[in-house]
Amino acid sequence: MAPHWLREFENRIDGLRDDAFLYNIRPKAEDIESVKKGAVLILLHDGASGPEVLITLRSEGLRSHSGQPSFPGGAIENEESAIAAALRESSEEVGLTRESVDVLAELPQLFIPPSNFHVTPILGFWREPHPLTAERSEEVVRAEMIALDELANPANRIMLRHRSGYRGPAFDVAGMRIWGFTGGILDRLLHHGGFEREWNQERTVELEL
Repeated sequence: MAPHWLREFENRIDGLRDDAFLYNIRPKAEDIESVKKGAVLILLHDGASGPEVLITLRSEGLRSHSGQPSFPGGAIENEESAIAAALRESSEEVGLTRESVDVLAELPQLFIPPSNFHVTPILGFWREPHPLTAERSEEVVRAEMIALDELANPANRIMLRHRSGYRGPAFDVAGMRIWGFTGGILDRLLHHGGFEREWNQERTVELEL
């Protein structure tokens, strides 16, 4: 039986689909043909203290987004669907068993300018949890289930400013600073899922590169 919080959350998914904060960035017309397609898995789990989400830490040796916390995922290959890509990448990166996941929703594509990717977030529920292996690939060095309550804790929330001028929500949890694409999605996940708590959105930290 699905936990109570999940049933409530499923009723709020339309808010994520329609959120202008997430979907207002578009590639320039001249760049559309070169845009690559990818997918990530936002994996929710019913933990001991409530809902949790899977966050991975990318290797320092990668060409893009190296050393950053992220959702598992990657490029869509050939003719596979976004759902298939998100589950395949999660299996390759941390050993997630595809059959253990119930897909809840496929959200609209998000554009990530630094890597020129259109990314489709796939929202899933980890129905049958099992051990994950972060060292399964060279791309990921950690895999952590982080409680949404910990993410919502005002003490763990900041606004992060990049030297490019970007300013967005970030989280300091589990020894990681989660920001950018992943931080933005988590911010709206808390908001639309009903988990958000009042926090100081004026507290801004400069990104250390």
